[in-house]
Amino acid sequence: MLKFAIVLMALTATALGRPGDLNKVDSVLQQTLEKKLTANIFVSFTEGTAAVLAAVSSTRFPTREDRLIALKGALVENAETSQVNVNSMLSDLGASFEVLWITNQVYVREADITLVSKLAKMDEVSQVREEEVIPLDDPKPTSPVIKRPGTLAEWGIQKIQAEDAVQLLQNVTSFAAPVRVCTIDTGVRGTHEALKDNYFGKYGWFDPYQNTELPNDQNGHGTHTTGTIAGKGGIGVYPGAKWLACKGCATSSCAQYALTACGQYVTCPTLPDGTSSDCTMAPHLVSNSWGGGRGNDWFDGIIAAWHTAGIIPLFSIGNSGPSCGSANSPGDRNVIGVGSTTVGDSLSSFSSVGPTVDGRMKPEVSAPGSDVISAYYTADDAYRSLSGTSMACPHAAGLTAILMAYDSDLTYDQVQSFMFSGAERRLPSANKECSGVGDSVFPNHHFGQGRINALSSLTGLIQAKRL
Repeated sequence: MLKFAIVLMALTATALGRPGDLNKVDSVLQQTLEKKLTANIFVSFTEGTAAVLAAVSSTRFPTREDRLIALKGALVENAETSQVNVNSMLSDLGASFEVLWITNQVYVREADITLVSKLAKMDEVSQVREEEVIPLDDPKPTSPVIKRPGTLAEWGIQKIQAEDAVQLLQNVTSFAAPVRVCTIDTGVRGTHEALKDNYFGKYGWFDPYQNTELPNDQNGHGTHTTGTIAGKGGIGVYPGAKWLACKGCATSSCAQYALTACGQYVTCPTLPDGTSSDCTMAPHLVSNSWGGGRGNDWFDGIIAAWHTAGIIPLFSIGNSGPSCGSANSPGDRNVIGVGSTTVGDSLSSFSSVGPTVDGRMKPEVSAPGSDVISAYYTADDAYRSLSGTSMACPHAAGLTAILMAYDSDLTYDQVQSFMFSGAERRLPSANKECSGVGDSVFPNHHFGQGRINALSSLTGLIQAKRL
């Protein structure tokens, strides 16, 4: 068996040609091609997207919509220019592939060693990698499915004073800005009683797996997270928001292609069939309750595009705690990473903890994530209690929506500033520390800047705008 494996490795190296070509093919893909005939791959180019994003970032635009349109146009032109030879070759070979302008990559299905060799030998190609599949960080069910009586706000909504913040918003402005929120998750049961009335509609849904026409969810995770952001009846932080959703996770796992396609959809939404893009429909923020591993950079290009577009990215920090250095990607990247707290304001036992692999402070904030009741996928009146940082991130996303309802032009740094300054820091200490920082000193690697408070953050924003 060992001899056979060595022969296969030699054949793979020979097929790829020059040593420099072999360096372009990541080791995981090389190992896969040694074991089987084909693999789904991502092809990256020496001409990335950094220069395009920098140019758009340094340009002033009359409106947010103008910026979004210009960003997409520049990224599409960049992809068309740099990918022309590769795409022509793939078309001639009859390969099944998709152009992803958001990251200037090409996704190729069922590529064999011969095709990988051809790609690696092209000067404009910088890397060929096998597609990753991210397991959904499954939350912990803490109750059976229920029919929720009444409309009393759930404990997390009360804890962060979301209803008080919404009331303040209504008191101080006669017209709250229309805020669009998006989840990249397992989908949404669009007919659910708590969510059906504020679905964004025509441009509010994309399913890169099957191009389904209407929102759907075969897992429940996405319905639950979307409900916590914008559901009515006491489960949602800001029911005044319109929600969009992209099915980045089929059921219990999330394919890299689908997540990348969702990142592209968030930047410039399309109709459910993927046609007729309209960048002016882009959401103001995107909530992500998925991830895995540490220090992974493959989603960085999408995050960078969101920042350039003015779309606020939030991610759960992961359920890999309580050890130091357990913060998951992409929550450990340039995003608002969110940890989980209990009804007593302690850090949830499962909540991942910083620092990042390169020593940065994570998470940014923490939010209610244990025993959270929200909408569920099994019926239009179904609810369930779940625990996880997946449940915490939507609370922070809902707070972000409230802030942007008051001022839709807030930048990422401004959202962070008001979220941080309003956070509650009178939290129970477990006398733990990471990298020499104790959990009673803020910010820290356990709670971040503290547990979010919507009323305090909105009050701070209003006062700052009045100065």
